[in-house]
Amino acid sequence: MGDSVLDIKKDNKLGQLKAILYLLQTNLEEFKDEVDSSYELLKIGEKTSLSKKIEQKMDNPIKDIFEFSSKIDNQVNYIIDKVVRGFLKKNSNIVEKAFKTKSNLDDLHYSIVLKEDNIDNRTKMFSFLDNFDLMDISQKHPIYFQFIPKQIIDKINYNEEIKFEN
Repeated sequence: MGDSVLDIKKDNKLGQLKAILYLLQTNLEEFKDEVDSSYELLKIGEKTSLSKKIEQKMDNPIKDIFEFSSKIDNQVNYIIDKVVRGFLKKNSNIVEKAFKTKSNLDDLHYSIVLKEDNIDNRTKMFSFLDNFDLMDISQKHPIYFQFIPKQIIDKINYNEEIKFEN
């Protein structure tokens, strides 16, 4: 593999990492602002919706832990879905169409129509899954790719078609 290809891969990975960190930073800053406001208002006896939610959660912490866990799982799935979409878009030279076909609480399913369904193109797709499977998160949030022949595109039952244009 040439140095320029390795540089492009590093740049793409760096870009994805920057995007994820930016999203996390933005969400955390918004949450911090809300917490700061709630704290200051509580000093003068006013309760914000956040203060009221925390108070309710103190009354039934077990229920809220499960709800919070579910919300985290949804956010993790959302981020993983964005990463998968980025991967598919990056490989749009070999992917004709892609569909999000199913999403359960913890796993994500994609149907992929390759422009040329051959071992090399499938290997490129599976390399993503292989790398993902090496991470601990893959046990709780698995990703499934299903390859669909071009002839049956119209028979795919899907939730959403993944678009590759900007």
